[in-house]
Amino acid sequence: MNIKKIVLILAVLGLAIGAGFIFKDEILSLVKPVSAEEIYPMFFCPCCGQPLDKNNICCAQAQERIDYIDSLTAQNLNLSEKEIILTYIKKYGLNAFIDQDKQAEAKAWLAASAPQERPIIGLSSSFYDFGDVSEAKGVIATLFELKNEGKKDLIINKLDSSCGCTSASIISKGEEGPRYAMAGHGIESPLAWEVAIAPGESAQLKVYYDPSVHQDFRGPATREISIFSNDPIDFEKKVVIELNQVN
Repeated sequence: MNIKKIVLILAVLGLAIGAGFIFKDEILSLVKPVSAEEIYPMFFCPCCGQPLDKNNICCAQAQERIDYIDSLTAQNLNLSEKEIILTYIKKYGLNAFIDQDKQAEAKAWLAASAPQERPIIGLSSSFYDFGDVSEAKGVIATLFELKNEGKKDLIINKLDSSCGCTSASIISKGEEGPRYAMAGHGIESPLAWEVAIAPGESAQLKVYYDPSVHQDFRGPATREISIFSNDPIDFEKKVVIELNQVN
């Protein structure tokens, strides 16, 4: 780039700043493209819990996330760091962050732009302890009550779990939907399903644990279940179960 072009760019940016047309994030994205290597370590691999690292890819899920970051940081997109982060978490969830402070900051960004009349997912509880669990007693289950506390229909269209031993479904108006589990582990989750919960109405999340999936395992375990919805802030809501697997 020659000197005349550099001077022209700086002049345009100066005028835009003076007029208040360009924000800081957008200026930085024009002057200095965001590097994918700067974004990787902000997020962890769902398999091992370690920061994403293109030089140390442990699984297909890590590869998918790295490829997605690469696509977002492509020079022709000209996205700011903030835009890349928000796009990433809308696909993989707020809980994908390594740094909890960064997660809180991103949630504040979402809250600032969310409409007042929106669906809001509410849970009466986000934790359940099964206590001692024996393989001999087979699959066990528990229920979490959820409610649409907003002013628009709450659409739940996906569930996920952190392990193949754990699956979940939504019960709405007395009818149980399909069961979802960790992708690629046991239960094959449906690709196209959703349930609508009107403002003020409730449904149930039913969580199953199958001790036979890990027959040789003994001891305490913690599993997470994610609920994906059109709530613009808590679009991935998590519940946690704990247990102690015995003979």
